[in-house]
Amino acid sequence: MDAGQYILKKWLIKYEQFVKSRLTPLAAEDESSIEYWKTQLFFTLLLYGLPISLIAAFPGIYLSITNRDITMGVVDITTFLGFAIITFSGRLALFARKLLLIGLFYPLAIYLIIAFGYIGPGIFYLFGLTVITTLILPVYFAYWSVLLSSAILISIAVLLPQGAGQYGPQQVTGSGSWVAFTSNLLFLSGIAVILIHRIIDRLGETLLNKQQLTQRYQMLFEKSPLPMWLFDTETLQFKDVNEAATRHYGYSHREFLNKKITDIRPAADNFALAETVQANRKSGIPYEQYARHYKKNGELIDVRIESSLLEVEGKLLRLVLATDITEIIRNEKEMAAANERTRRSESDLRAIFESTVDGIVLIDEHNRVKQFNTKAADYIRFQQMPKQFEIGRDIFSYVSSLLHDDFAQLLLRSQSGETVQYDRQYRLSKSMMWVHYSLSPVYTDDKVTGVCITGRDITPVKTYVTKIEQQNDLFREIAWTQSHVVRAPIARLLGLLPLIRNPDTDEDYQASLKYLEESITELDKIVSAVIHQSHQAGQMPKIVEKD
Repeated sequence: MDAGQYILKKWLIKYEQFVKSRLTPLAAEDESSIEYWKTQLFFTLLLYGLPISLIAAFPGIYLSITNRDITMGVVDITTFLGFAIITFSGRLALFARKLLLIGLFYPLAIYLIIAFGYIGPGIFYLFGLTVITTLILPVYFAYWSVLLSSAILISIAVLLPQGAGQYGPQQVTGSGSWVAFTSNLLFLSGIAVILIHRIIDRLGETLLNKQQLTQRYQMLFEKSPLPMWLFDTETLQFKDVNEAATRHYGYSHREFLNKKITDIRPAADNFALAETVQANRKSGIPYEQYARHYKKNGELIDVRIESSLLEVEGKLLRLVLATDITEIIRNEKEMAAANERTRRSESDLRAIFESTVDGIVLIDEHNRVKQFNTKAADYIRFQQMPKQFEIGRDIFSYVSSLLHDDFAQLLLRSQSGETVQYDRQYRLSKSMMWVHYSLSPVYTDDKVTGVCITGRDITPVKTYVTKIEQQNDLFREIAWTQSHVVRAPIARLLGLLPLIRNPDTDEDYQASLKYLEESITELDKIVSAVIHQSHQAGQMPKIVEKD
């Protein structure tokens, strides 16, 4: 770049900065508004229109000098100066600038039509003014512009039918000339206004929809109850965070934006994080993972990350939704520990359940078998030939049909809250078996929800009791013998003693001795029998416990 180009470029940059400094305060701030873009278009027209207008001004001034027509030079200079004042003035309001600019060029258009005729540059100015009016002002000004252009052409044709076009070629005279030019200008201007207005309306709708969509997503982002943020996938810097993130993590919005996502992660996790971000930066696919984050107070929390890749202003950003699952994980651990304790407790209960000497069957409120132990089939017998219990089967399918009514009554008593106990005897192939039954209500939340049936083999106990009863009978017999049978010979002995001491005759003495011997012999037999019975009674029965 040579010195001339450098100076020119530097001058153009300063010129742009100066013009923008005069116009920027007038610009609308809402980029989603069509008025904003109309204003920007008008600013562009002022910025570049003034230097470009010199291209048209210099030939006009030159032609004015060579033809000694001061009017053309005055019109061009006046128009240029007016353009400059509208561009650089700091006091003019935006709408006033627009109206003055449009109004500034109408006199120029009229003069050019008078000077160069209907096919000269004035016609193009009229058409161009209509287009510019449509672009920078409300549409009704554009339609007034079309009518004004038509009125100008008609007025020139009526007032100066022979004088128009003194600098141009030979003009077509008569009414057909101005009618043709006026009607065609009206047609083209009207079409241009309609098309441009249609485009601007659609553009406005698009901008409005975009604004509404942006506001909707912004609202979803800001008002989300879950922490959300955007971060740069290249620098890992936070770009934006919502209110939920600042509230949950404790950092302010400014503090977040001064951090990287690695700043809220444990250092040990950052290498894997960087690799994941770079891999997803290339693939662009959404991902979900679990991570650990630090809050401002130093608390380490577990979070579930859901992330999607976005392109914003040429940069690849990640939109992140972070759900704190610390409490969930804690609850899961506690639940797992509780389940393990329950499993161990159930194992212990099962061991107790199986190791008990009783047969046990649990039934629900519908009399279906819920649980039983291995001894249930041996000790719980509801019929002569027992069946193997099955979970879910009706308990009455194990009960002899002859006992259904009695057993149903026992169940009803137990389901009403009473503990029912009874003994039943069964005949086995070579012996008899006694079983003691107990029906106890099972409660859940103070409500009877089933019955626990236990059966215990009490045959040894029954045998023991029977032998005790037999022993008691023997003791009673011994006591009767002692009180009645032994008394008879003793009474005879007591009666013989006086006869032996003082016999009347030798024959009485011999008879007394004979009776004495017989009584003693009888007494000896009775004592021997009592001793034998006592020996039998002394052999106490033993109870044999069954496993």
